[in-house]
Amino acid sequence: MDLSWTSRQLSIRAEFASLGSRTDRDELRLGRRAFDQQTWDQLGGAGLWQMMVPTDFGGTGVDWWDVTAALEGLASTIRTPGLLLSVIAQAGMAYALDLFGTTAQKSDYFRRILRGELSATAIADPDTGTDVRASSTFLSPRANETFVLNGRKYNIAHAPVASFTLVVCKLEGHARDGISLVLVDQNSKGVTIGPQDRKLGNLDLPTGQLTFEDVPLHYGHILGVPGEGLRNLVRFVSLGRLYYGLVAATLCEPMLAEALSYTKTRQTFGQPIVDHQYVQKKLTDMRIAADSAKWVSYGALHQLLSGAPEAVMSCSIAKLAGASAITDGAVDLLKLYGSRGYHEGEVSTFLRDALAFCSVGGTEEMHRRNIMNQMMRKARPAAKAAVEPARDLETA
Repeated sequence: MDLSWTSRQLSIRAEFASLGSRTDRDELRLGRRAFDQQTWDQLGGAGLWQMMVPTDFGGTGVDWWDVTAALEGLASTIRTPGLLLSVIAQAGMAYALDLFGTTAQKSDYFRRILRGELSATAIADPDTGTDVRASSTFLSPRANETFVLNGRKYNIAHAPVASFTLVVCKLEGHARDGISLVLVDQNSKGVTIGPQDRKLGNLDLPTGQLTFEDVPLHYGHILGVPGEGLRNLVRFVSLGRLYYGLVAATLCEPMLAEALSYTKTRQTFGQPIVDHQYVQKKLTDMRIAADSAKWVSYGALHQLLSGAPEAVMSCSIAKLAGASAITDGAVDLLKLYGSRGYHEGEVSTFLRDALAFCSVGGTEEMHRRNIMNQMMRKARPAAKAAVEPARDLETA
């Protein structure tokens, strides 16, 4: 397994790092208040969306390592997660379409992705969260192979501004099974877009609710087979999970470099604070956590793309490792900078944004459940595992 970047990927990484470095630092310092449409358009101009789309549908051919190089380059300089989370959401949509879309669906939605139209993925219900089998958003069959969609989803990235949404729902008449995935245009009859959420951080990532009231659909709106969407869902959200880990780790690096520089010049009791072992521990903890999360994310991507049975577990591990690295690191940065860090500025903004990783892509508790289910499944005798259903797919 070779995890080194090719010369082309190094060039891609450098190009997107340069693009990220040109964002407005004054806005970043205080937390950007709105979606960064200008940089989003520049990402498209640099060819990011084309990397996610097959050549048959106008792209340059799907290469997720190229996309990863671009994402990592952008994360190394842009400083705030909001736009990166938007890129990850768009990548997840492209991955789902590539894996499970019909030719007609690919032709329509890839064209819109290439134009830079924002997509959304609506998974969580207000009362059940990511326990998708308990969802109360239902797809109900009607005459002539048609359906209607009813329910409500919340905490959806891009909900207030997206062009189309992939909705996770249940086929009516099924108990805890029957998960279905449907593609819904935001301007469809019966779709109500809620107001933009007010959040602690990541103010440049618009999130909100969607309500569906007898939204008319047909088979062409369904991604995959109706009632058999859970495995497909777990597969494509796994890409986002490992990307959350990678982005979280990469965002720590410039903050760590600046903290190291600060501790060399900040004097207490006649010596730089970097000479104190308790300060060194904070800095080295950040380095260890960030590097660990990054390499676990690389390994998870390799497993996911190669179809390894451990991929789902590795993607959850990557997400948890990255979330721990950025949240613990942000708190340690606040402590290192003292009152200067607590004041309005890059450190306090970083902390508010970092805390989103506690829940984005699934809570720690949900991922630990998935990891434990995978561990138990792997520990079963091979013959028994072959006849028993997988329990790692209970939640997304």
